[in-house]
Amino acid sequence: MDLDPELIEAMFAKHGVSGPWESLTSTGVANRIFGTEDVVLRVATDHPDGLVDARTESVAAPVARAAGVLTPRLLAFDDTRTLVNRPFPLWERVHGETLGSTRLPPSSLARVWQGVGRELAKLHVRVSDCADPQRYLDDPARDQDVNAAIRRLVEAKRLDTLAADQLRRLVEELRPHIATGIQTRFIHDDIHPMNVMCSSEGEVLAIIDWGDAGWGDPTLDFVAMPDAAIRPALEGYEAVAPGSLGEFPRARIAWNRLIDALEDCWETPGQSVDLAATRAFLRSALIQIRSAG
Repeated sequence: MDLDPELIEAMFAKHGVSGPWESLTSTGVANRIFGTEDVVLRVATDHPDGLVDARTESVAAPVARAAGVLTPRLLAFDDTRTLVNRPFPLWERVHGETLGSTRLPPSSLARVWQGVGRELAKLHVRVSDCADPQRYLDDPARDQDVNAAIRRLVEAKRLDTLAADQLRRLVEELRPHIATGIQTRFIHDDIHPMNVMCSSEGEVLAIIDWGDAGWGDPTLDFVAMPDAAIRPALEGYEAVAPGSLGEFPRARIAWNRLIDALEDCWETPGQSVDLAATRAFLRSALIQIRSAG
């Protein structure tokens, strides 16, 4: 969609925003982003997720903010189609950096992820209801048939049989522990470094991009984090809401990370599963289970 400067100014002006603006770097492919000093305008691209995510965000983010979660304030959500043929939101601008664009030292990174864990705990514990009359919220879940995902990669010769057998053995040991003690929570479902804003000192400023939010297993909010982030994020979470992730959370995190890795491998030609990292994470989850038993 062509967005000329006059149209962008009109979109700002319709909601009382004036002054100089600039194009901002998008962290994804579903939006183009423009900002004044205080306001951010997000306009969905023609990407299949663009319109759906915009509507989901309009429902989810205000509820998260009302619960005290650090996230930008939604100033306006325009779905009138009078200026453009798609909805567009205006958000409060948070001045900081996306975590994925920073070069923080490991200690500062751990501090950020601890902060993210605290924000997730607030989200999961405090949000008990979210009005959604138009059913805009997503339905966070993962296909649980891991063996089918492994089998199709083997049949396509993108995963060797030895590696597949190793994964299956780990999966079967995890399986009894992934469906126990789960209480559905309101979740973000896309927590990764590009959706976290922080200061240069390592302070969490905001969790952004709520386009995948809905009700689901709370451990799904840890699945897209880097490996090194999970321990500090869990520490931050447990400090606020101990036990709220249910039984054996690392088992469920490991299971869903494996599912995502297999799906990414299938959807991306030439990409293979990082077997070393995957096996290491699965084994760490099994160690936790064995020690608890």
